[in-house]
Formats: sequence, C-alpha cells, structure tokens
Amino acid sequence: MFFTFLKLQWKSFFRGESVGVNVMTKVLKWFWIVYFGVITPLLGLITYKVLKEDLGIEDPFAYLNKNLIYVFAYWIVMRYFIQPIPVVAIKPLLLTPISKSKIVRHSLGKSIFSFFNIMAFFYLTPLTLILIEEGYQMNQLIGWNLSIIAFVYITNYLNFILNNNDKFLYSIAAILVLIKLLEYYSVFDFTIYSEAFFYSFYTNPLYSLLPWVFLIWLYFYVFKYFKNGLYIDLGLKKSTEEAKIDDFSWLNRFGKTAIFLKNDLRLIKRSKRARGTVLAGIFFLFYGFIFYFSEDIYGPSMTFFGYLFASGGFLFMFGAFVPSWDSQYYSLMMCQNIEYKEYIKSKWSLVVIGTAISTLLACFIYSFVGTNAIFAVLAGGLYNIGINGYLTLWAGAFTKTPIDLDSNKNIFGDTKAFNMKTLLITLPQLVLPIVLFSIGNYYYSASTGCLIVGTVGILGILLKEQVFNLIIKAYKTEKYSTLKAYKQN
Repeated sequence: MFFTFLKLQWKSFFRGESVGVNVMTKVLKWFWIVYFGVITPLLGLITYKVLKEDLGIEDPFAYLNKNLIYVFAYWIVMRYFIQPIPVVAIKPLLLTPISKSKIVRHSLGKSIFSFFNIMAFFYLTPLTLILIEEGYQMNQLIGWNLSIIAFVYITNYLNFILNNNDKFLYSIAAILVLIKLLEYYSVFDFTIYSEAFFYSFYTNPLYSLLPWVFLIWLYFYVFKYFKNGLYIDLGLKKSTEEAKIDDFSWLNRFGKTAIFLKNDLRLIKRSKRARGTVLAGIFFLFYGFIFYFSEDIYGPSMTFFGYLFASGGFLFMFGAFVPSWDSQYYSLMMCQNIEYKEYIKSKWSLVVIGTAISTLLACFIYSFVGTNAIFAVLAGGLYNIGINGYLTLWAGAFTKTPIDLDSNKNIFGDTKAFNMKTLLITLPQLVLPIVLFSIGNYYYSASTGCLIVGTVGILGILLKEQVFNLIIKAYKTEKYSTLKAYKQN
C-alpha cells in the first residue's frame, strides 16, 4: 500500500501544470537538506567542547538537560511555522477501495522521516560519542537518547493538533511566555526542574519508556482525530452568522485598482491562511536579531540579509502566491472586462503598502541597535519595493499553485501561509542585494553597501511602467495554462 501512495504522488507531481516550479523547489530543498545534514553533525561534535572550554560551563551535559525545555519549545514553534502537514486530496481517495485507516496511516507515516526528525539523529549521534569519550556511561546514554527521540516525535505529532487548533497553540505560547517571564524576573526558575527531569533519563534509563508510552498514545489520538474527519462533506455544512459588510470606500481614490484592493483586504480579513501572511510579516520583523547577535559568526553580509528580510516578510509571504490567492475564481475574473494592468497594479500596491509599513516598524525596532541597522533596513525596504516586488509578481505568472481558501475546514488541508516552497522560491531574489551590499562593504563600508542596494531599489521604482509591461506580457502568455492549472484544484 505504501508503494501505491508513492506511485500516486509521483504521478501527481509530474502531471501538474507547475511541474517546473515543483522540480526547482525539490532541487533547492534537497540542497538545504544536504547542507544541514553536514552542518548538524559538526554541531554535535563541537557542542561539548564549546560549552566546556569556551563558555566555561563545568558540566555541559547537565547544562544541556537544563535548557532542553526551551529547545523543545522552540522546536514546536519552528514546526508550526515551517513543517508542512500532509495535504491529502480526500475526494479522489475516498472513491477508491483504499480504506480510511490506510489513508490516515500513510499521511501520518510520511512525517516520520521529516527533516525535523532526522536532524535529531544527526545531532545526537556525534554528541553521544563525545559524551562517551568524556566518561559518561554508554548504556545510560542509550536510555537518554531514546527519551530525547521520543520527545522529538511527540513535538511532531503535536504539530498535527496545533495546525488545526489555534486555541491550543495560543495556550501553549502563553504558558511558555509566562515561564520565561518568571525566570527573567527571578520569581521561579523552571530550568531547575527541567534539568532534573531530563537528567533522570540518564540516571534511570528505564524511565525512557514513559515518553514512548505517551508518544504511542498521542499517535493513536491523532490517528483517531484524522480518521473521524476524513469525509467528503466535511466543512460543507453552512453555519448561520450575522452578515457583515466591509466598507473600504476610502480606497475609491485609487480608481479601478480599488476594486482589487478591496477584494484583497477582504481576503486577508476573512481567510485564515491569508491572515497568516500578516502574522508571518510581523514574525519576520525580528528576523534581523538572529544575525545581529551572531555577527561575529555570520559576518556583515548575512546581518544585512536579516534586515532585508525583516522589511519584506509580507512581500515574500503574500506576493509569492499571486495570483494563486484568486485561483478559486480566476476563471470568472478572466471572463470579465478586466485590465491586467489594473490587476497587477493592485497586487503591487498592496505588497508595497505592506513593505512600507514593515520597513517603518523595523526601523523603529532596530533603532535601538544603531544607525547602521536603520540604514540597512531602509535600503532593504527600497530594494524590496523597487526590485523584489516586481520579481515576486513576475514569478507568480509561472508558479500556478492553486490555493484552497476553505482548507481550514478540512483537517488534511494546508492552512499555513508560510511554507518551504515560499521560502525556496524567495531565496534567489535575495542573492543579488547581498552581492551588491558585499561589494560596497568590501571596498568601502557598510553604509556604502546600503547606499548601492537602496539606489538600485529607487531605479526600479522609477522604471515601474516599463517593468509592468513585461510582467503583463508574461501573465497574458501564461493565461490559459494558469487557468488549466487552477482547474486541478
């Protein structure tokens, strides 16, 4: 049965209209998997030495156990935003003699070999070898490793529940924030109990059976939850709600473009996945701090990359799926007397507004870092508006990935605004500004690099009409293949 599903997925991959994008995404995805597959074991090898010699920690193993609670907390957050949930086309499969149990079992089984799970093995194996060399008992370390692997897979299946239960997610987030605040203000140090809890799996290896028992229970709980939701008519029942009319009359000043802007704002307000793009944009406002606090390791170019992404979160998350946001009624739109220029202009205006707001907010956030950070954010914002805004819309003509806005009604649906495909398609757009900044920074200074990037962005804004003509030509050329692709939704 496994090979049957694999065969169906293989055919689906190569029969879609966006096969070119799928192949490119797979190539980039495997590149990064191989990259982290090499880096992660190296981190496992140097962890003990860095904690012992560089940071002066007397017992690095105890320190690791002390902070594992935060490691798993961040792991849950990363899984929620990045790890894709298996998306199953329910209608075709339920018309086949394949049982519901086999469909659900296959979907849950796919996640076993997820990148987030395999990386744990790559890290723990070299770390364990180093710990054995340092005098720790091998049989006790085996019990400790088994418990850690169990917790890794517990976060894996928790992700299935969190993806379909926002209240549960918010509750966990509130608890984690409360724990961190209590520790920060020296009211209660939860890491003391975290160290005792995780270290007990080393001192008493038999305790490692307990997380595996919980993991088995969680698996069957998720299995039952998915199986109970595996129906064709799930989500079709209409609920009675008070009708509300969204008044965006203040947009009428934009003429014909206002029609599309109003539709996009309604989309963001009503769709769970579209609202996620706004949340993703807010999340990426703080992306620059990841590189700022490790600038000695990453260097100024990667720090600039963080500031560039901080101003373009909404652009990359929302713009990467234009015109896919309108895939459910794209055929109807093409039957109307709609000018492509006004349609593209509305999308560009929306991402520009989002990028401008993100840039202003990022300038305020990074103003506490220094003026160099503000210059980098402004340069990144100008480049995102003047260059990446066009590139994102142009790429949309070839992406052809339909979006089901009602997928939140289906437990197997894709409700995430942020996914790996969005990130991989975005990465090539970030290479040129980093190269330009690196040239200016290498020969002159960081401010010169920012000036070069910002100037290129301004030139792009001035050439808007000429670039729009090229984008419109691409959309017209791909019009019928796009319509065909969206019918496959």
